[in-house]
Amino acid sequence: MSNAALKELPQRASVLGGFPQVQQVASSYLALLQKSWVGGVGGSEPLLPVGIFMTLHALRIAYEVRKATLYNGRRPLVQEVLTMLTFSFGGAILTALALGRTQPWLENSLSVPVYAGMYLLVGYMPGDLLYKFLRRTSPVSDVFLASVDGLLRGYGVTAAGVDLVRKTMHGQPVAESLVAWVFVGTVLGSGGGIIDDLLQISQHSWTFRTPALATKGFSLDTKLSFFATVGYILTTHAWSFVEHAPGFPLSPLLDAVLNLVPHLSEEEARLVSGLLCSSVLGTAAHFSAGKYGVQEKEALRYSHAKKNDDADVESEEDDEDDEDYDEKDEKDEKDE
Repeated sequence: MSNAALKELPQRASVLGGFPQVQQVASSYLALLQKSWVGGVGGSEPLLPVGIFMTLHALRIAYEVRKATLYNGRRPLVQEVLTMLTFSFGGAILTALALGRTQPWLENSLSVPVYAGMYLLVGYMPGDLLYKFLRRTSPVSDVFLASVDGLLRGYGVTAAGVDLVRKTMHGQPVAESLVAWVFVGTVLGSGGGIIDDLLQISQHSWTFRTPALATKGFSLDTKLSFFATVGYILTTHAWSFVEHAPGFPLSPLLDAVLNLVPHLSEEEARLVSGLLCSSVLGTAAHFSAGKYGVQEKEALRYSHAKKNDDADVESEEDDEDDEDYDEKDEKDEKDE
């Protein structure tokens, strides 16, 4: 079947087409993610030229990087900020390198200052006020921030991942590559963890090593990004074997199998992807918060015990010194 004939085929109706509320939410999904802080007299004037979800995403990453210091210990300021930026822009860095595009964080004057500044607030605010507030409101804070991250990630791997290759780069050979769609979508949602795993950015000493994904399997972030990407491709029916591999004898059969997947519009599929990522990351954050709380208490108990032991050792040393002085005084008196 020719490409012209494929374009003339009627588009399948979405399985969610009969739910106008879903259509309304799906169509406003991007506008919600791009909403900025507003204020002023009427409550509609720009207060900060920074997106609300962008700010919350930066807060979530800064919070997680700060929490990791429980295991790795504190590091120099520059190293901790670089760790923050790696987890923030790692996926965009890897996909831009793979596609030969300009680094997205270089195209925006606010991205780096906002994310770096957020880590300074979480990691170095006097009295650790912001970090202590997040810890005291855990697991609510953990689940909320992770859910926000999921909404952004679900949209990112689809619109900024798959569609970046498929539509923005239309006319280039890579735009027709299913492998490129899946690779870019998956890496965009999990690239920060991949870079850290490979180069040990979050550790005191950076080193190049065999990544854990090659020895222990893929992380939750990588798996989630992969399934969200593949799910978006399948539900929007973006790929057709008859179109991309017309000479392959099994193309009609494979397309018949793909057509069994319920059809969604692109906006609906992005919304579903965001809700999927949000629910998975929120649930994972709830379990992780409980585990981290136990470890935090153990670390605090160990720290107090160590301080008491050190105090006891110092006290014993002082007593020994006093005994030595007393013995010396007695010896001096006998000599006299």
